[in-house]
Amino acid sequence: MTHTWVLVVVAAVLLLPLIFTGLICVAIPLVGFGVLMYHAYEIRFKNPVSDVWIDRDHLLMERRGESERIHLGDVRSLNLSTYNNPPYCVMELNVPCRWGDTVTWFPSRLSSFGEMPTLIKELQKRIDRARDDQTR
Repeated sequence: MTHTWVLVVVAAVLLLPLIFTGLICVAIPLVGFGVLMYHAYEIRFKNPVSDVWIDRDHLLMERRGESERIHLGDVRSLNLSTYNNPPYCVMELNVPCRWGDTVTWFPSRLSSFGEMPTLIKELQKRIDRARDDQTR
């Protein structure tokens, strides 16, 4: 049940002083910026996973002492964002794990496969191979 009268009272208490003092011109852009930053935070860092390992046809993920084992065939998409610092990888799952159906993790810049794009390409190959094995 929503209490619209509470929202009206809070808006009136906050907006009236801002309008009369002229600070509304500053408050609206700041609120808009805050909303944008919150959404950027939610998209990128909603469920960051601290460690990720590949074990044959499974991904082993660890976050805050909890671990999850995800079959590579259950990965819907894998996207690497290299234009951010630090670069991060967003993985969407067909079958949700304990952290939801979207998992974010920060791959190390160098791995046994070489640089980060090479690591992600190798992981994508293994995901495609696992999907092919599941359909057979």
